[in-house]
Amino acid sequence: MILNIMANDDQLYEELKEQHLFDDIKSVFNMDELTDDCIIISDEFLPYKDLQDLKLNENQTAFYMIQSQYGQRLEKSIKILCDSKGIILIPPRLTVNQIVQIIRKNFNESLFEKSNVVAFLSTVSNIGTTSTCLSVARSLEENTKAKVGVLLLNAWDHGTYQLSYKGEYLDDWKVKLHNQVINSKEEFLSYFHMEKENQLYFLGGNRYTKIERLYTKEEINYLINLSKKYFDVVLLDLGSHFDNALMVQGLHESDMRFLIVNQQPKTINRFNLVYDEILYPLNYKKEDFLTVINQFKDKAQLSTPKSIANELDMLNITTIYEVDEPLISEIETKTLYDLQDSVYQGSILNIVKSISAHASLQLEVEDTSQKKKRFFGIG
Repeated sequence: MILNIMANDDQLYEELKEQHLFDDIKSVFNMDELTDDCIIISDEFLPYKDLQDLKLNENQTAFYMIQSQYGQRLEKSIKILCDSKGIILIPPRLTVNQIVQIIRKNFNESLFEKSNVVAFLSTVSNIGTTSTCLSVARSLEENTKAKVGVLLLNAWDHGTYQLSYKGEYLDDWKVKLHNQVINSKEEFLSYFHMEKENQLYFLGGNRYTKIERLYTKEEINYLINLSKKYFDVVLLDLGSHFDNALMVQGLHESDMRFLIVNQQPKTINRFNLVYDEILYPLNYKKEDFLTVINQFKDKAQLSTPKSIANELDMLNITTIYEVDEPLISEIETKTLYDLQDSVYQGSILNIVKSISAHASLQLEVEDTSQKKKRFFGIG
């Protein structure tokens, strides 16, 4: 199989050559030369306005690579156009290695490597994304022997209020990440807050407004890949903002993605809007996400877990009842997991069981939460 590349990207060309996926790779600069089995076209050579006129040969595989920055609605329109023509869209804000992964996966699903990264995100703030992520980390520490790393990658909040935090923060790492100069496992772990040696580590997020959008895709990709190397499970708190490298890289590098919602109609409406305008153009499907319904109130006027899952058209993994001590957890610098009864812990354990099954971890304790009333979820 022969590949034609129409893009000014020498690094991509060399990386694809090293993969040995193709019998030959040719750089071309004329549309008439795009005649071989597989083609990659950059929007720098073929503007999206001319994409409609692209004629493909029968059985020809085509990738359209966005290298420019467009608005969210326009990216969605480009995605729809590509889908209509059977063209595979390579979205923006990806590293060269991630672009290669998309191409490899298209030709052989077995080449896709399962990730040990788990993401927690929401589409509105202050609904418990960070507290849920921290509680899952504590439950993993308590119920498995896994070495767990937690990266608080919400660019708008460092997220350490529930911890007696003694580590460095993401902004402290900025130069190290940019220069990629972390030389050993020992150095890497020394920057974290160690909750329990060889079991649970936290990295606080960004503290400074001025650099919220200044983290690059290469910096965050470097951080996540080091974490994948040194931890059995990596949990990411991605927050609720989608216009930054932390969110884009966290979504791409994770295999499991938990969307935190509650019974507010705006959480559902906001996700459907974000999915339509941002996630769909990035090639995500709704089945790529699992919901966690947080702060649940059992009142007739409010939506049920089933109705929320139906409105989102997604699977709900667990429902967490509203708790009374969110403020106390910050005052006492303890996670909600450490303050709650077995009903709350059982809901969190549902998430842990799904992660454990995905990551082939052995649960060390018996789940007794099924004996409790007021408990929703699977597992």
